[in-house]
Amino acid sequence: MKTTIRSEEKATLSGDQHIIAPTLLASVLNHLLFDGSLNKFEADRKLGDWSLHSTISNLANNHAVPIKRTPEKLPHARQSIVRYSITESARNHAAHVLAKLGRRKKTAT
Repeated sequence: MKTTIRSEEKATLSGDQHIIAPTLLASVLNHLLFDGSLNKFEADRKLGDWSLHSTISNLANNHAVPIKRTPEKLPHARQSIVRYSITESARNHAAHVLAKLGRRKKTAT
């Protein structure tokens, strides 16, 4: 059986204890803040997030980040999908949450 190693574990396994890989939550929030919007196909391809709807739910419900949801139709998708983005009015709060997510304890060497 193939096991999956999370990005946080890869940083630890590499032997370099000073590099902390970003969490998927922080990666998605960073992308929404600095690179624009995402749909589930882009999140999978660019960030490796297979369940973007859950990550967005976490940001909205646990971190109070207001997320704009816009339905869109893609030629290869049978149903409409959702494009997620952060509104201009929510950018300051989202940046604060991203900074908070980035403050993770480094492991001792």
